[in-house]
Amino acid sequence: MIVLPRIPFGLARLPRSIGVDDPRLPTASVSTNVLRLNSEPLPPAAIPEGNCDHAGRVAAVMDWLISLCGDYVPLRRRFIVAYFAFLAAELGAHRGSLAENLARYDGLYTPDDWLWSAPRPLPRAWLPGPDGMLPAEIAFWDGAQPLAIELSARDTQGQAELQAAGVRVLRITPDALADPASVGALLPVSFRMFWRGQTLPASPFRRPIPRGVIAPATA
Repeated sequence: MIVLPRIPFGLARLPRSIGVDDPRLPTASVSTNVLRLNSEPLPPAAIPEGNCDHAGRVAAVMDWLISLCGDYVPLRRRFIVAYFAFLAAELGAHRGSLAENLARYDGLYTPDDWLWSAPRPLPRAWLPGPDGMLPAEIAFWDGAQPLAIELSARDTQGQAELQAAGVRVLRITPDALADPASVGALLPVSFRMFWRGQTLPASPFRRPIPRGVIAPATA
């Protein structure tokens, strides 16, 4: 399949007047690394004002992702909620060993901080096909290829088109969304213990550095 350096997301349709490299288009950069919640800073509008605790930051990220799902699409919203519940359960199952490994940092990090290393969902993503871009309800990037999530009780035309374009597709039924453990069991095994291979926790709540020319220091 064709792979583009950026994946558009959060869009019901792609504008015809601009390309996917246009900075006005919401896109996520992809590379040979997994696209994680902390791979890129959150948009400034998604960062809550003032200080907030971990629960407040999680709520802010979920609200932002849910806002990208579009109107009248409860299944996408339910997937985001179930996905974060699965991530929290995964951290809870390994909290003891995670806390032990972080003890050397004297309280600077907690096991919950590893949440931001989880794969990042892209609601209403657009993936390249042989005849143009194809919509996916949710997409992830594993460092080599996308995974499209389709939320339906039965196979759909959109699913067939994605598969024909060489995109991996995972169909999740509405019934499964009621149980975060069921959602986690359906996702690839790499979604479990998602902190493996990461050096330290890192947050997406950081301000992007503006592009520009840095003047050399003068003597």
